[in-house]
Amino acid sequence: MSPATILDVAGSAGVSIKTVSRVVNGEARVADSTREKVLQAIKALGYQRNMFARGLRADKSRVLGLLYDNPKGDYPTDVLLGALTHCRESGYHLQVEVLRGRDLPAQAIKFLSETRLDGVMLTPPVCDNMEVLAVLADYDIPYVRVSPNKPRPGECYIAIDDRQAGEHLANCLLELGHRRIGFIRGIPGHAASRLRYEGYRGALARHGLAYDPDLVLPGKFDFASGFGGAAQLMALPDPPTAIFACNDEMAAGVLSWAHEQGMPVPGTLSVCGFDGGTISRVVWPLLTTCRQPIRELGKAAIRRLIEVSISGKREGTPLILPFELVTGHSTGKCNCFPDTAGQTAGT
Repeated sequence: MSPATILDVAGSAGVSIKTVSRVVNGEARVADSTREKVLQAIKALGYQRNMFARGLRADKSRVLGLLYDNPKGDYPTDVLLGALTHCRESGYHLQVEVLRGRDLPAQAIKFLSETRLDGVMLTPPVCDNMEVLAVLADYDIPYVRVSPNKPRPGECYIAIDDRQAGEHLANCLLELGHRRIGFIRGIPGHAASRLRYEGYRGALARHGLAYDPDLVLPGKFDFASGFGGAAQLMALPDPPTAIFACNDEMAAGVLSWAHEQGMPVPGTLSVCGFDGGTISRVVWPLLTTCRQPIRELGKAAIRRLIEVSISGKREGTPLILPFELVTGHSTGKCNCFPDTAGQTAGT
């Protein structure tokens, strides 16, 4: 019979993995009755923290792990390439696992029990799954989160300033004379989706413009979200003159819808995206976008994991990497102002 895991204890006690982790670590933020249920389950199951895995890490494996979801599009691919590049340069190997579905903690336990890792990097949305983080803590494996939704005090995470970048991109549209700007968000719960949206709202406020919820739609960071979002936004009685999509793949969907409708871009509708990957350079017209250093995010996370593996010091300061505005041909001055019609940004 295999040893009990933290997942077994959580199921027996009827609590979350995070709660079990808090009890095991002696944290105070647990009700006495809940703590007692967890302790009884630990005793009944004979659960022991994964000391074997801890002992193995005294002898370094020079293998790191990457846990991620959403394996489509430029972002995860470029993060992976950046991580692989730095692993290769540093004499490490990288093992990759996609966590999807409802049983992420169980998937994480299976992955960790079958591998011997010096550290793990996590990208959104997996990096914000508290139960997966509790599993990593149970195995005593150091980890680095890329663009977490809620950073912890003293945590060394890797990110860009998505809020500032979102505000900067929205400002560019506002400076072109656009006042009705549609916004297509990314997957709910993603830090990038929330922060870029906050930046969009901040830009509107700084220009003295009222927020219109009809101009903001949910999205999924995929082509279909952009295509359908464009159709919905442009069907409004007072449609936007520009659409800010939360990533380049959705922006490509907006462009495709506009082409299908025979709508000139940027003559009638300006479009901008976010990421600055391959998609932004192969669509027509070329996208105005915010380029984030995606591969460097992966490299920096691996660099940090190696440092933690060697030093054992897990706390540190966040590493915030710079972004870059890339002005393409998909944005132009708002033609609702006759003297500025037809002029394209950057030309």
